Amino acid sequence: APANLAAPADSTNEYIGGREDVAPVDGIAPAGLCSALVLIGAYDRRTGCPVLGVINEPFFRRDPLTHRWQGRYHWGVAYGDTRLCSLSH
Repeated sequence: APANLAAPADSTNEYIGGREDVAPVDGIAPAGLCSALVLIGAYDRRTGCPVLGVINEPFFRRDPLTHRWQGRYHWGVAYGDTRLCSLSH
């Protein structure tokens, strides 16, 4: 990749590497376990438009007492006139 472009994030590589010491940049994890995400989506085969998606963050934060990882997920649906998502506005 050219020097002025960042390499794409590979969640599998981040998971295997298991780095926990990567500090967030502007609230976003640029590497390490916290950047490992799982995206599942579906689209309308007739129109090609996305209709739903779920993003799982399995390594969102580590519990300071148990040292176990806590995850979180976000979801959204856009089908017909229906527009719903898990994020508050």
